[in-house]
Amino acid sequence: MRKMITLFFTVVLLISLAASASATEQELPVTLKAPQNVSVNWMGGNDSPTSMSFSFSMDNQMTQALAAIDQARDAGILETMLAKYGVTDVYVNIQIDWALDDVNDPVSGWHYNKYWDDPTGNGFGRDEDYGYRYSEWDVVDWGLNSLDTVQNYWIMRGVPDDDRWNGNPETKAPGVKDQLKPDQYEYYDDDVHIDFTKHTAYFRVRYALVAINDTEEGRTTYHKFSDWSETVGYGKDAVAYTPIKTGDIAAPEITDLHMTDKEFNDNPIVAFTLTVPDALAKMAVDAAAHGGGIVIETEARVKGDTEWVGMGNTDWEIKTGEMECALITLISENHPKIAKDTPIELRCRYRCDQPELDDVFSEYSKVLTFETSEIGNDPQPTPTAVPVVDEKEDDKKDEKDDKCPICHFCPQPLGLCIFIWLLIIIVIVVIVIVVIKVTKKKDDKKKE
Repeated sequence: MRKMITLFFTVVLLISLAASASATEQELPVTLKAPQNVSVNWMGGNDSPTSMSFSFSMDNQMTQALAAIDQARDAGILETMLAKYGVTDVYVNIQIDWALDDVNDPVSGWHYNKYWDDPTGNGFGRDEDYGYRYSEWDVVDWGLNSLDTVQNYWIMRGVPDDDRWNGNPETKAPGVKDQLKPDQYEYYDDDVHIDFTKHTAYFRVRYALVAINDTEEGRTTYHKFSDWSETVGYGKDAVAYTPIKTGDIAAPEITDLHMTDKEFNDNPIVAFTLTVPDALAKMAVDAAAHGGGIVIETEARVKGDTEWVGMGNTDWEIKTGEMECALITLISENHPKIAKDTPIELRCRYRCDQPELDDVFSEYSKVLTFETSEIGNDPQPTPTAVPVVDEKEDDKKDEKDDKCPICHFCPQPLGLCIFIWLLIIIVIVVIVIVVIKVTKKKDDKKKE
């Protein structure tokens, strides 16, 4: 029953999210807003000499809509949900564009071209002959990492001295070298090197939505693109990153603590709703791009206890929406079993880690209280004592059990006396003979 209710509210959520969109967006179930809070950082030569860590955040409404679609897909009702839009499936990819020093330069400026929009229907970035019209550093068809608020990718990674660097004139596929000026790089040790104290790399990102409609006549595909994000850069002319410090992160906003119908190791799971404000999303994006991150930590306790317990097996990546928390961690020497309807308290805080810096913590959220189902590890049943049997008596018993109770000597094939099997065979033979004779008499009468 609870699962049906969950599916019902999933449908309602998706409809409400679509209804809140502008008139031009109502033909699809996801409203595309440009990616937010973009951030980038050079990885210091790790992975490759040019690798960058690039992050951005997704709009809360978008994450909820995509979560609703995923839930419907898992429940097998996606096509029913999307029928009003005239499609059978929807997913969202990303495209990341880049430039070096001057975004308007014809060589090293933005590299977006018409083929990124898939005008041929052959796939993002492909021409009429299915040729690739983008380089190794052009991101034209990458999927979302997850439905979490913060998305992080490694981009601008090293390229060996093959078509990925030199391009392919026959297929018209550009190489990374074709998108750089000779004075912007050096190439040695089978990799490209750029001095970011003298040059600046710029990036922007957008969403590419793919809507599919499968019918008996075939498949049709429709694309829709968000606006480009703000431009972010790293290098000589980019703004330096300021690490997050104590006091910067506000306490988590949590509401609607409730029991779910799920269990972990036969113990209940609760859920609460987390709201991720834009200020927190921006800090999380910056931390992720610079090799750190912000996670949410959940603590709980039996009401009346003084000590809080850090909860394991709990959602920790930040996202707007439902977060789940398994309660089995509350089991301890003081609480080997927690009775049903025992009041439980729960609170959360954010933790930010940054390379070579101490962790930064937010204040705790408000404390939420609820009454739980029973929690505890059921004791293992005591095994029944095995009676000691005299070996000789046991052998005699086996011998006795092996004897046929009817003839007292046959091996009882398939559990029956051999004489019963013979009787069954005789009966079958008789029936077959009778059937043959009756059939023959009928045939003779027909001939007469």
